Amino acid sequence: MIVKVRGVLLRFTNYENDIDVGGATVRDGLIALTERYPNLAEVLLDRDGDVRPTHLIALNGEQLSRSELDQEATGDDRVDIVTAISGG
Repeated sequence: MIVKVRGVLLRFTNYENDIDVGGATVRDGLIALTERYPNLAEVLLDRDGDVRPTHLIALNGEQLSRSELDQEATGDDRVDIVTAISGG
């Protein structure tokens, strides 16, 4: 699967935005991503290893809830990580 990283998270992936990772599920892909970029894990995941609520995960354009991250993903799938930005 291809994980698309954008915005503030790019600095944790050496500014790579389309990253090919392995795994059978979306969660597996995110784990592979954070193993490749350990500094990203501190920002993307909470201490229990779950995606922080400030990040939205989508599979092929469809937003997933935290409970749906075990959904199957293949090499042709695209996983987007979008970070909510606050401000005013």
